[in-house]
Amino acid sequence: MEAKMVKFSEVYRLEFSLEQIKQLEEVLSDSIKLNNFRLYRMTMSLLWKSQGKSYQEIGSFFNLSMRTIQRWISSFLSEGVNFLFLNRFRPRGRKSRLTQKQKEALSAMIDQGPQANGFGTGVWNSALIQELIFAKWGILYNARYLCSLLKKLGFSFQKACFMTDRKSLEEYEKARKEWQEETWPALLKKAKETNGVILFGDEVSFAMWGSLARTWARTGEQPVTKTKGIRKGSKMFGAIDFFSGKFEYRESLIYSIRTKSLKLLKEEKMETDLLKKLKILKNQEYQNLENFLEALRKTIGTENTKKYQTPILKLTETSGRFNADSYIQFLKQLLQKFDGNLILIEDGAPYHRASSVKLFKEENKDRLTIVPFPTFSPDLNPIEKLWKNTKRDATHLKYFQTFEELRSAVIQTFEGYMNEASKVLTVMKKLRLQAGLA
Repeated sequence: MEAKMVKFSEVYRLEFSLEQIKQLEEVLSDSIKLNNFRLYRMTMSLLWKSQGKSYQEIGSFFNLSMRTIQRWISSFLSEGVNFLFLNRFRPRGRKSRLTQKQKEALSAMIDQGPQANGFGTGVWNSALIQELIFAKWGILYNARYLCSLLKKLGFSFQKACFMTDRKSLEEYEKARKEWQEETWPALLKKAKETNGVILFGDEVSFAMWGSLARTWARTGEQPVTKTKGIRKGSKMFGAIDFFSGKFEYRESLIYSIRTKSLKLLKEEKMETDLLKKLKILKNQEYQNLENFLEALRKTIGTENTKKYQTPILKLTETSGRFNADSYIQFLKQLLQKFDGNLILIEDGAPYHRASSVKLFKEENKDRLTIVPFPTFSPDLNPIEKLWKNTKRDATHLKYFQTFEELRSAVIQTFEGYMNEASKVLTVMKKLRLQAGLA
């Protein structure tokens, strides 16, 4: 049965065969998948008209004129469903492009953000901008083409960053510009003149429950990675040398004897009298290895400490915290590992400004110069890219049954950086090119 017009009390309704309805539903489904709003409007207008909706109802909903809807119906009656297929990739109406003034206005609205333009979300995407353009000027773009248009207007799809609410946007951008155009060139010049070392420092945590990432997998079968679900992680300090690509790291660890530690040491055949002495240190936390070994020597003696040091450390060593004490230990390590004057560029972590850390920096100011990044500007620190690469290689989509397995995976990747500086230099490629380095 072909489509025909049936008159009911001066109201005309389209009648479709079951086959035509099925075809229209398929076209409607295609229009949604293709994000083709024009095809969607045409198909829905036909279906709604067949259901008895008036021209006014359809036109009001889709912002269409009665003449347009009549033209679609006329074409459909003469050409059938082929009319829709032939129009699937045709231009979407007479108004196909924005004027220069409209483009400027669109750019300004995008700069303001979605919420300033009446949307509830804070994220711009192509479909939302498509809706914005249509609502403002009645012009309908293909959402996929919008990506090209936005690039021409100077926009790119990128991840947002945080900015402190204690500064205005102008102050924030001014601080970043000052860093890039004045502070960094001055540091580079100073380092070259004094044969100094420029270090980018930072901290990073690697969660024991692993990390997720996109990967190829069977369609309809989401990849699954097991996890212990334990909220424990490996915390690392790190620094990279701008000139040589040398990488140094230090794990933030604490040492503490627990009930389980004593039980396992007993299984390691430690003498009963030594175990009793170690109970004196039970549940005490030591922020660095030196203090813990000193406590062991005082408790069980120097010889016994040497004899059982390996199993004791294995059973008492655990992830620590980022704090002033652990950071000072890392600064000491950097001063030992690098020669000459060090320029350390760091973020504004609270413990970087602790009184004990300030005192240590002051005592070593003849060799150690500290320069802060602008607030909320992790993108300016190239070591952030190294952390991203580490998670990609060491933790993404991996299952860690024990904390030791996690540490081993991370440290193995870190050792690779230490043995192959090119892996570190690549995260500073842009900065090095700007500085005239190969």
